[in-house]
Amino acid sequence: MSSKTASKYRYTDASGRIYRLDSLISPNPDRPNLIYEFLGVTKVWRWTKERMQEAYESGLVIQTKPGTVPQLKRYLDEQEGICLGDTWTDIPPLNSQAKERLGYPTQKPEALLERIIKASSNEGDTVLDAYCGCGTTVAVAQKLNRRWIGIDITYQSISLILKRLEDTHSSTVLNDVIISGVPRDINSAEALANRKDDRLRKEFEKWAVLTYSKNRAAINQKKGADQGVDGRAFFPVTDKEFGSIIFQVKSGKVDARDIRDLAGTMSREKADLGIFITLKSPTQPMIKESKSAGLYQYKLFDRDIPKIQIVTVEDILENKAHLNVPLVAGVLKSAPRNTDDSGEQLELIAG
Repeated sequence: MSSKTASKYRYTDASGRIYRLDSLISPNPDRPNLIYEFLGVTKVWRWTKERMQEAYESGLVIQTKPGTVPQLKRYLDEQEGICLGDTWTDIPPLNSQAKERLGYPTQKPEALLERIIKASSNEGDTVLDAYCGCGTTVAVAQKLNRRWIGIDITYQSISLILKRLEDTHSSTVLNDVIISGVPRDINSAEALANRKDDRLRKEFEKWAVLTYSKNRAAINQKKGADQGVDGRAFFPVTDKEFGSIIFQVKSGKVDARDIRDLAGTMSREKADLGIFITLKSPTQPMIKESKSAGLYQYKLFDRDIPKIQIVTVEDILENKAHLNVPLVAGVLKSAPRNTDDSGEQLELIAG
């Protein structure tokens, strides 16, 4: 037995068995059926009163002093496996070929978060990840039937987590997600677009592209000038060929020159379709300019699509407009599907 284990199991009973004292208080206070008085102490207990009394009579529950909270005797020789140390080397990091890898630079293995969550919470508890990134904590908490709250400063992370939950558990799980801190109306969209911090203003572009593409587009991550490309997406043309779409997002004053610039960017990038998302209403010359770009013949679905489409933020928010083209590229790689859909109500917050 290591010195660290010995420091935890520091009691010995009359028969020489080593044990430690463990809490019998329930971590979930919302369990009125488990509130009762035992040995003069009223708490929300882990066990029913009948089970508690039985354990007490068998010597497993003790009260060290009158009035103190009763505790459980947990014997060392009854514990399976070995105690975990401070350094865990049995869970390998995600390599480039890992099935669950999404391409997020700081992604952690689900096995690691599963161990942490199981060790520190019970089903029905709430797990908080204040820097949730690509949502490994969120995904594992959902799988382990925990309530959860995830917080991140970028909408791209929020979008990735939503897509990860949808890929893993099906789209119905999103019905229980409460999303805070992202635009829900024109006023909140304008507030996000008009942030003084350039990094936060960029979140408006990400939100617009990802929301309109239903989290299937990829954001242009280049620092500095984006050369007129705020996002990209790809769609199937044949079994082996793919068409491309570029997105431009504008929050300020717009006119027909913006549409001509988009047409020029499409030509330079060899894009088949262009999506112009605007916070302001388009002018008639803009609409005319977009129509003059002509139609794209989508042979796979036997229909014509306008090469340049103008979409307003109002359409996205109020009319739930989204890109009606099947895309093959997502925000990042899709997450593997999980058949256990047991999580509860949850919340995502964009900082």
